[in-house]
Amino acid sequence: MTPIEIIAVVFGVAYVLLAIKSNKWCWIAGIISSGLYIVFDLQLKYFQDAILQTYYVAAGAYGWYLWTRKPVGDASSPLAVNTKPFIEMLPLLGAGLLVFPVMGYGFSKIGNSFSYVDAFTTVFSFIATYYTAKKLIESWLMWVFLDLIFIMQYFLKHAYLTSGLYLFLTIMAVWGYIEWRKQGVINKSSAL
Repeated sequence: MTPIEIIAVVFGVAYVLLAIKSNKWCWIAGIISSGLYIVFDLQLKYFQDAILQTYYVAAGAYGWYLWTRKPVGDASSPLAVNTKPFIEMLPLLGAGLLVFPVMGYGFSKIGNSFSYVDAFTTVFSFIATYYTAKKLIESWLMWVFLDLIFIMQYFLKHAYLTSGLYLFLTIMAVWGYIEWRKQGVINKSSAL
């Protein structure tokens, strides 16, 4: 455990708790956490993880933008919780299935110890984060699945505090799904 990892975990916890409550400040907490994890990952030569965290910083800016702007034609309400039929999610998920082996091969060439698993979690974390920014309720289900993989990944990399964070995030993803269901799924949108 390093001080950077501890602070990154604290902001990671803040991110997920705020996201569950649909609080726009989750994105700022996430940007801080991810920025610190970039430093942590580079120190340990976890290059794939650093790439993922860099994406999270950019996605945090995108999420902040979406969650703070007012929808067109409605100056009073923020972005609402949505759902999307699975069939409409298939093209992006299918693209993820095609991209991750290529990325895994690339990761294997730079020495990642879990090249294909790292690639899978990276690609599908990109997709899950995009869906979270769009406030798609299905994003929480994706996070449950991905977080379970991350728990083992970080445990095997001896980043035990981060592994514990992902155990917490798994529980929080279940809670997030329940909370967003309570908030009510306002739109079934195919425009996302």
